[in-house]
Amino acid sequence: MRRKMILLLAIAASVYGQSLSWSQGALEGYVRQGLDSNLVLRQRSVQLEKALLTLSTAKSNFLPSVNFNASYTTAEGGRYSELPVGDMLNPVYSTLNQMTGSNAFPQIENQQINFLPTNFYDTYIRTSMPLLNMDIIANKRIQQQKVELSSLDMQVYARELVKNIKVAYYQVIMASKLVSVYESNQKVLEQNVALNEALIKQGKGLKVTLVKAQTELMKMNTSISTAKNQLKNAQAWFNFLINKPLDSEIVLEEIAGINAQLEAKEKREEIQLINQSIEVQESVLKMNKNFWVPKINAFLDLGSQGTNWEVSRKSAYYMFGVSASIPIYNGSRNQQQIKQTKYELENARLQLDQVEQQLELQRTQALRNVLNAQENWETAKIQLEASKEYFALVSGANREGLTSQLEFLDASNQVTNAELFVLIQYQNYLSSLAELERAAATYPLKFN
Repeated sequence: MRRKMILLLAIAASVYGQSLSWSQGALEGYVRQGLDSNLVLRQRSVQLEKALLTLSTAKSNFLPSVNFNASYTTAEGGRYSELPVGDMLNPVYSTLNQMTGSNAFPQIENQQINFLPTNFYDTYIRTSMPLLNMDIIANKRIQQQKVELSSLDMQVYARELVKNIKVAYYQVIMASKLVSVYESNQKVLEQNVALNEALIKQGKGLKVTLVKAQTELMKMNTSISTAKNQLKNAQAWFNFLINKPLDSEIVLEEIAGINAQLEAKEKREEIQLINQSIEVQESVLKMNKNFWVPKINAFLDLGSQGTNWEVSRKSAYYMFGVSASIPIYNGSRNQQQIKQTKYELENARLQLDQVEQQLELQRTQALRNVLNAQENWETAKIQLEASKEYFALVSGANREGLTSQLEFLDASNQVTNAELFVLIQYQNYLSSLAELERAAATYPLKFN
C-alpha cells in the first residue's frame, strides 16, 4: 500500500508538474501566527507544561525528604509503677550511719513513676529516603510517557489547525473572487440596460426587453450582496483561527510556487499517540505485576528530648531505622487490576491496527481527490474560454441588433457560471492539497 502511495504521488508530479505541499509568503505567515496564538493550541501547550511539571515531581520522589518535627506533652495521673527504693535502701543507710556515727545517709521515700510524661518535649529533624519502591520507579516511567502523549496530542491538533487555516484562506480567496466575478457581470448587465434604454429612445427597442434586462441586473445586485456577506463570514472565520480580531484585514496572494514533496511521514502522530498509549498500559501492567515486591524505606532522626525544657548533651540523640512493607493478602485486588490492564492493552493494540488502516485509506483517497480536482480545474478553465468566446460573438451581434435579448443574457450567464465553476474547482483543488498535506503529515511543525 505504501509503494502504491508513492507511485501515485510520482505520477501526479510528472503528469501535472505540481506538488503536494508548498509555502507561500502571506499564507505561511498566517499559519505560523495561528500555531503561535491559537487559543486551543495554547491550552494544549499548558497541558504539556503541566505534564512536564508532574514528571519533575515524579523524579523528586527518588530524593530524600527532610522534615523538622517538634512536640510538647505534659500530664498528671494515669498509669504508674511503684519503685520501693526506700524499703530497699533505708536499712542499709541506717547501718552506715551507725557505723560512721553520722547522718551522712538520709532516709528516702519509696518512688512512684508515672507512664505519662510531665513537661516533656521532643524535637528532631527526620531524613527519610526510599531504598526500594517499584511504584515510584513505574510512576516516573509513566509520567515520561505522558509527557510524550501531551506533545503528540499538540502535534495532532497543530496539523489539523494548519489544514483548517489553509482551507479557510482559500475560502476567503474564493469569496473575494466571487465578488469580483459578480461585479464584473454587473457592469455587463448595466451596459445592457443602458443599451436597451438607448434603443427605446430611438424607437428600435421593446419595453419588455428593457424590463428583462433590469430584472437580471437586480438579481445580480442581490447575488453581490450575498457574496459580500459570505466574504465577511469567511474573513471572520479565518481571523478566528489565527486568534486575531474578526474584522482584521487579510492579505490575499495567488497560490503559486509549489515544491515537490512526495514522501509521506513514516508514522503519523496519531499512530505514535496510540503506540505511546500502549507503552503507558505496558508500564502500568508491569507496575501491577510487581505488587509483591516489598517497599523498603530508611530514616535518620537527629534531635533532642527531655523534661522542663532541659537541653544538654544527655538530651541530644539520634535514631536510625529501616522499614519494610510486604503485601500478603488484599482480596485478590492486585490480580484483578492485572487482568483489567491486560484487557485495556489488548484493546489499544486492536485500535492501533484499525487506525493504521484508516490513515492509509485517508492518504490514498486524499491523493486521488487531488488528481481529480486538478483534472476538473483544467476542464473548467477550458469551458470558461469557450464561454467567453461565445459571449464575445453574441455580444457583438447584440450591439448590431442581430440577436435576441434572451440569447445575450444566456451567453452572459454562461460566462458567469463558467467563472464560478472555475473558482469552485480551484478551491476544491487547493483544499484537496491541504487535505493531502494533512493526510501525509508533511507540513514541518515548529513550536516556540
